[in-house]
Amino acid sequence: MTLLQLVTIYIAGAAAGFMNVMAGGGSMVTLPVLMWIGLPPHVANATNRLGVIFESGIGVKTFRSGGMRFDKSILPAIVSATIGSVIGSMFVSTIPKDVLEKVIAVALLAVVLLVLLKPKRLTFSRPSGVLSALIFFGVGFYGGFLQAGVGFFLIGAITFSYGFDLVRTNFTKIVIVFIYTAFALVIFILNGMIYWFPGLVLAAGNVVGAYFAARLSIRKGSGYVRWILLIIVVANAIKYLFF
Repeated sequence: MTLLQLVTIYIAGAAAGFMNVMAGGGSMVTLPVLMWIGLPPHVANATNRLGVIFESGIGVKTFRSGGMRFDKSILPAIVSATIGSVIGSMFVSTIPKDVLEKVIAVALLAVVLLVLLKPKRLTFSRPSGVLSALIFFGVGFYGGFLQAGVGFFLIGAITFSYGFDLVRTNFTKIVIVFIYTAFALVIFILNGMIYWFPGLVLAAGNVVGAYFAARLSIRKGSGYVRWILLIIVVANAIKYLFF
C-alpha cells in the first residue's frame, strides 16, 4: 500500500465517523475507498466494520460523558437487530463477488434517493412489539449484510418505534450499531474476511471523526455533508452497476 492510499483511507474514515454519528451514510464513502485500494467487495464490506465498531464505541462514550443515558426500553430493539445482523453477516459471506457489487450499487442508489427526498417526519401510532421487532430485525439484517446507509434506516425505525428526539435517536442508533456490529465482526473474523492493516487505519480515522461529531452534537445537522456525498455515491454506484 502507498502512503497516498493510507492517507486517503484515514481521511475517508474520519469523514465516515463524523457522518455516521451525526446521521448516517459514512460507509458510502469508506466502501468505495476500500475497493479502490484493491480489496474485493466482500473483504471491503467486512473490513469496514472495524471502523464502524470503533466509531460507535467512541460515539457512545462521548455522548454518555455529555449526560446521555441508556434507555432500557430499547433492549428488544437491540436483541432483534443483533439477531438480524448475525444472520445478515452469515448470508453475505456466501454471495458471489459480482452479485455483491450489484447489491452495493443498488443499496447506495436507494440511500441517495432517501437523502434527496428528505421525507418529513410524520406522526404515527406506535407499532406493536412484534412489528417493532420485525423492523429492527430487518434493519439489523441489512446492517450485518452491508451496513452502507443503515444509519438512515435506524433513525427511521427508532423514530417510528420510540418517538425519541433527534439527539436521543442518534445516541440510540450508535448503541444499537455498536452492539450488533460486535457480533457481526466475529462472523467476519471467523470467515477470514478482515484485512487488518487498512481496517485499523480506517478505524483510527473513524474514531477522530466520531469524537468531533458527538461533541458538535446532532442538532447542527449534516445536510451539507450529504450533498457532497451524492456525487461520490452516484458515481460509484454507476461504476459497479455498469462497469
